[in-house]
Amino acid sequence: MVSIVSVRTYDEQANLLMARGLQTDKAALIRELQQAGEFRFTSYAEFFRAADGNYCPDTTLTSVQRLYEFDHRLRGLCFEAIGSVEVQVRSQLSYHFARSYGQYAYLDRNNFPNYPAGFTRWESKVNEAIDGIQKDLANPMNAYQSTDISGSQPAFPIWVIAERMDFGTTLSFFNGVISGIQKAVAETLAMPDAVVTSWLLGLRDLRNRCAHHHRVWNWHFRIGVKTPGRNKFPQWHSPRLPNQQIGILLTICRYWLNRIQPGNSWTERVLALFDDHPELPAAAMGFPADWRRHPLWAA
Repeated sequence: MVSIVSVRTYDEQANLLMARGLQTDKAALIRELQQAGEFRFTSYAEFFRAADGNYCPDTTLTSVQRLYEFDHRLRGLCFEAIGSVEVQVRSQLSYHFARSYGQYAYLDRNNFPNYPAGFTRWESKVNEAIDGIQKDLANPMNAYQSTDISGSQPAFPIWVIAERMDFGTTLSFFNGVISGIQKAVAETLAMPDAVVTSWLLGLRDLRNRCAHHHRVWNWHFRIGVKTPGRNKFPQWHSPRLPNQQIGILLTICRYWLNRIQPGNSWTERVLALFDDHPELPAAAMGFPADWRRHPLWAA
């Protein structure tokens, strides 16, 4: 027999939160719980909990909503930055791959000596891309025309295929090619390729959290990202930011965007977001108290 677990009503959820010290109008709190859900709401409210399990004095519904708003806007900024990174990496990979092997050589197993978990997954992703492109071409408004539909070679060059890649496939593309192509991509950032690989892994995980509306502002990720060596890159070590918190990934986004899009306004919008929420501690995000004077943010 399946046991039936009693689920708290919205009214009961609100009563419990208020009993723990959350100051709010009950009707407003119920509306918030109906929209966000108890689990999501309490994951943000947890920041305001004291050691005894109750909420700190003066914790209001507005306090939690402001934290939620901050995280929502932060996710948007992260997603925007990672989107620019993704496009740049796809472009660089396509260019250097085509220069090395030709624009149609992406189904040759020999050109992906480091491809993880077998070549068949790459073939599957490429075929998905081809199917999508062919569906687009059925629309007469589509301006792109295939260069070869005879079947003697793939109909689309690698840079067209790359436009259909998600971030995970782009990362696999980067991991699968020879080190010379990886180094060429990394040179656009003036970084070692091993560091760029680590950054892409971290940004992939951050992108996934942003895409699924997960909390990121005080997130600790499982595998820390690498930073370049102290001797050649002292600015990354004065002080060195914790490598498993959002602060280092924001710093990587800023560095990457400034390399590929000089004059962008992303940093100003990040700083404006923090200015709008001065009550939130930077330390919870892996930033030191004077993080705006850090060499990677002050320049």
